[in-house]
Amino acid sequence: MSCFKIIFILTNFFLAITLPVANAKEPRQVIVATVDNHIITAQDVLNTINRLPKKIKEKSLSEIYPNVVNELINRHLITKQAYKDKLDQQKEIVEIIKKNKDEILAKYWLNNFLINNTSEEKIQDFYTKYLENFKTFKEFNASHILVKEKDEALQIIEKLKIKSEFSKLAKSYSIGPSKKNGGGLGWFKSGQMVKEFEEAVLKLKKGKITKKPVKTKFGYHIIMLNDIRDSQPKKINDIKKQIVNKIKQDSLTNLEKQLRKSKSIKILDFKKVVQEINN
Repeated sequence: MSCFKIIFILTNFFLAITLPVANAKEPRQVIVATVDNHIITAQDVLNTINRLPKKIKEKSLSEIYPNVVNELINRHLITKQAYKDKLDQQKEIVEIIKKNKDEILAKYWLNNFLINNTSEEKIQDFYTKYLENFKTFKEFNASHILVKEKDEALQIIEKLKIKSEFSKLAKSYSIGPSKKNGGGLGWFKSGQMVKEFEEAVLKLKKGKITKKPVKTKFGYHIIMLNDIRDSQPKKINDIKKQIVNKIKQDSLTNLEKQLRKSKSIKILDFKKVVQEINN
């Protein structure tokens, strides 16, 4: 997978402040501790909490706050000692700092790039094109009862002939995951079901049930066609998440092509890498 396909999500945790709006401050403006002239803000606390393991983050903010603040104080004092010992001038450390700096810059630049490319205006433009290119197709709503043996399927069909309720039989006998819904599969289009199942559905009329069990790789199906309709375009709010993901994917693909254009890029074969490391 291309490195540009990795989407960086910056998550912020907000303090629950109950002060009047007029007195409210941004977390970076709230000083939670000082060490001589060094200031630790509420934003520093939130940033640290954001990097904690999930189990710890699930605890209440008030519970983990003292430990986080003290950790930030200790970190600052250790950092001062590291500067005092001129650790920042060591070649190995300088290289690590540069790599981390490059990674942070790339991360924030890419995040801003994706935000700009998924503005409301661009989402609306994408949706408008979707509407313009939308072609209607048939959608089917069906229910089924899935069993392992043909004889059992035949017995269920006989029960349906004497007006037994389809959904009750599905809940009692079906081994498929849709049994909890009374066998209901919801709406689907051509190509979403296995071939044998789809062919049987296409032959049914609305409200009718297959007269013979339909065999597929899953077992034997008794199928009832509930309804047929012409598909309609999805509303923007229903597919907004998919639109955003699609725009991001397309943007990242185009970005990769643009950045790599006219660049001399060489990648050492994996076997050669292993050879060089082991030699």
